[in-house]
Amino acid sequence: MRKSRLKPAVALLLGSVLALSALTFSSCGGGSDNIRGWDSDPIVPGYSMAEVNIGDPFSAVLEIHGDPEQKLKDGGYLYAYYERTQEGGKIDDPASWRLVVTLYDDGNGYLDGADEVGSIEVSAPYSGLTSGGVGIGSSPGEIEGEFGPCENITETQEAAGNRMLLYSYVQKGVDFLVSPPHGAITVVVYAYGGLRPIEEDNGGDDAQGGLFGIYGNAPILAGQTVAGINVGDEFRAVKEKYGGPDSTGFTTEGLVYATYTGGYGPWKLNVYLEDKDANNALGDFDTVVSISVRSPYAGLTPKGVGISSSTVAAVAEFGPPEKQSDVEHQGEKLTILEYNTKGIVFAARAGTGEIVEIDVNRPFAP
Repeated sequence: MRKSRLKPAVALLLGSVLALSALTFSSCGGGSDNIRGWDSDPIVPGYSMAEVNIGDPFSAVLEIHGDPEQKLKDGGYLYAYYERTQEGGKIDDPASWRLVVTLYDDGNGYLDGADEVGSIEVSAPYSGLTSGGVGIGSSPGEIEGEFGPCENITETQEAAGNRMLLYSYVQKGVDFLVSPPHGAITVVVYAYGGLRPIEEDNGGDDAQGGLFGIYGNAPILAGQTVAGINVGDEFRAVKEKYGGPDSTGFTTEGLVYATYTGGYGPWKLNVYLEDKDANNALGDFDTVVSISVRSPYAGLTPKGVGISSSTVAAVAEFGPPEKQSDVEHQGEKLTILEYNTKGIVFAARAGTGEIVEIDVNRPFAP
């Protein structure tokens, strides 16, 4: 599995692009009027924060936060800044904005709705916490208590000469900028492994549509198909569409699986198959029993339910779930709606009801 190591938006705080402040320009939007209800959203490393998801298009950011107050372009990266908290400093001074979103430029050289979110950065008074209770104001001991000893700590100084420490957990998708007297002053969430190198945006697979390519809008049919893969397909048919997986394995239920990330970050496509030769290894003739998709997949059910839809919409189309449960996975609290006789399952954020995963399965009796 290919992992990219590149510092996210907090790199701005450490002075790596100080000379670029001349590239900023003002936006006549209503950013500061629109960002009052999101600052208690949970911090989910590798996935989301401030009601923004890694991999979201900028259009989704605009719906929640409105137009940014400042923008900056640095090569193929774009930065959207919301609500300045410190006046008179440079654009990249530590904790000088409540929210900074880093995006991959879709190739036209300016910020627009199609640009993809790469990282989310927040500062005080943000009050959202990780599943272990870490957030703005947390001490290094509290940070390491949840995430383990940090092997990548960078020391720097802010303009006033105060010592700053960046605790970077690249493989877990989160950074903490710490002022020793005050604890964490900034938190950054990005995909597992960090921002992908910008040169990847020049190719087809990592542009908008990403891993799914021409199947990015393929229909979702319960019990039958999603992302162009059909229940009952042999794995060789999956490989023809998506190539070799980033990782494989087997389950205690006698299934094998293929995981696809698109080359960076968390998984976006998981395919589970019946292990036809019972050798606990993926083979060309193993048959698909379940397909799981996450963002940026954009396909819809016949009545328009997809990733980022609400559970209300799912229930309106499929009726009350046959089984509903709450789980916690990698720090994210999820509500699971199961329609096993119909062959579809939805996973949604417990707090908002936003669907983050859809599984199309071989139907079975309750």
